[in-house]
Amino acid sequence: MVRANHKYPENYFEHYIVSFSGIGYAPNEDGFEKLAKFYLDMEGLDEFSNLIKEIQMVKENNDWSYFESIAKDFELEGLDLVKLKEMAEVAIQAAYNIRKEPPFSKRKAF
Repeated sequence: MVRANHKYPENYFEHYIVSFSGIGYAPNEDGFEKLAKFYLDMEGLDEFSNLIKEIQMVKENNDWSYFESIAKDFELEGLDLVKLKEMAEVAIQAAYNIRKEPPFSKRKAF
């Protein structure tokens, strides 16, 4: 069930929230870090970057309540407004950490 949303037509954050429901992690920082790694592994860097851009838009527009209602619709226990914001911040931090890593070509060879 994907809602029509004209602000977020690609539904990256909604997909991210729903992905959390399928992996069985606890709604805490550790679980959100595992979600970020899982999502990056499954969707790739481009999609993860698009997710981060959408999260930034959600923050700017203060649209958290819309996404909280999605979590409720999917009956995701423990994903209230505070936890959704934490989930988003952990994803942003993961993206920041990826950007800090040196490219493969600049790493020392063994």
